[in-house]
Amino acid sequence: MRDVTQIVAQLREELAAELRERVRRRLGEQSTEWLVDQLMALVLPSGEVSYAIPRQVPRGPEAGEGAYAPRVPIGEDVPGPVRVQDDPHAEAGRADARTCDDWVAGVGDEGGRAARIRRLGLDPASLPGYTARYRALRREVLEAEGYLLDAPPRGGALISPAHRSPKAEALLREAGDVLHGLLFGGEGVRLDPVDRGSITLAVPRAKAHAMAALVGVPGAGHVPGDGGPFRVEYGEVAGGLVGGALAAALCLVNDLMINERSLCGRAEDGGGAPGR
Repeated sequence: MRDVTQIVAQLREELAAELRERVRRRLGEQSTEWLVDQLMALVLPSGEVSYAIPRQVPRGPEAGEGAYAPRVPIGEDVPGPVRVQDDPHAEAGRADARTCDDWVAGVGDEGGRAARIRRLGLDPASLPGYTARYRALRREVLEAEGYLLDAPPRGGALISPAHRSPKAEALLREAGDVLHGLLFGGEGVRLDPVDRGSITLAVPRAKAHAMAALVGVPGAGHVPGDGGPFRVEYGEVAGGLVGGALAAALCLVNDLMINERSLCGRAEDGGGAPGR
């Protein structure tokens, strides 16, 4: 017998088309200036402007000690945003890896992604906690504990919000923030790369946009043909902690949204293979 969350999820799916049409009609009645202001507030919040604009720095020895310049090429190498190591005298707020319940109850959307990443406290001390927790949340656990609600079988369609509980939505958002923070840095990310690592994923074209949007990948609209490579390069710290956390977060994202039998991950020079 279905529970109330599954009934609500089904109703939301059934009403989605009508809702989209009514919203589209209502927005069409608004002024162009108002629509532009709303879009700007959504895609470029004033509090994130300085972080959202990428800075280009040279790669290699001429970049200087401590430069953190990961790339996320899709199909071919395309430089992504750059992160330079924080001032060592900056406020050193550290946070252990939060549980999903903490994340749901305490963080919310206030301050946007930059603020959420700051609160994650990504550093060598916290990464093992995220890695261990994400690895423990396998697909069967997510189903048994009510994160996933009658989700399509593995290898099928993307798992839509209708098949995720509120705590699953929060967990997916957290995993996306962890991926973004590890790849692009941000205030509160304190990692000193000693090596380069990369992970290559085979994400079907029909699903690549979802992964790119979740993580915040530049050039997400230029994904090659079905099953094309999705190559992620990152700065690795001692002990392979970044690669391990990336692998675990990618596996969790796959189980909560992408829904492939395996992401066909291949790690090079550092980290661990994320396929699951």
